Amino acid sequence: MAQDGGLSTSERILAAGAQLFREQTYALATTRELSSRLGITNGSLYYHVANKEDLLYKICVESLARVTSAVTAAVEAQTEPLAIFDAHLGSVLSDLDLHATMLFELRFLTGERRDDVQSARDRYQALVTSVVADAQQAGALRTDLSDKHLTLGLLSLLNWVISWYDPKGAMSPATLADMFWELFANGALAQS
Repeated sequence: MAQDGGLSTSERILAAGAQLFREQTYALATTRELSSRLGITNGSLYYHVANKEDLLYKICVESLARVTSAVTAAVEAQTEPLAIFDAHLGSVLSDLDLHATMLFELRFLTGERRDDVQSARDRYQALVTSVVADAQQAGALRTDLSDKHLTLGLLSLLNWVISWYDPKGAMSPATLADMFWELFANGALAQS
């Protein structure tokens, strides 16, 4: 049953867990504090997640599913070679706590959970690399750098905005996407 603005308890747990992990780090956050923030008992929390690492895993999986879905839809709908800037930043910045937690805290995952999340990241990177390679073949991007290296630069540019972005600030995700596309496509050198 949906609560609090239409969110189910599981969705509320993911959102509150991501916010708590982003604010305090995974290592310092406790499930007791999460239960308190949600106004539920620890027993209710454990009905939805087995433990703290299970919650981190679910956050990471959801983060990657959302950004992959957004970028896949943008790639399928657009004719521009790198429409992924808007889609990626739109997803990442609209779910800032979720994506920041995935990027900064996934190192705490172990075993199969870590492998599963790393595989999802690899699939996402392969999607972006295929878009970059297609843009290179179409003559839209330079070819003196490999598609792999261009992708790493692109993802670094897009992902680390989460460490400084202020949703209340002057720049919208779309404005940032345009600026980052310009920087990525044309560089930072003065135009002569």
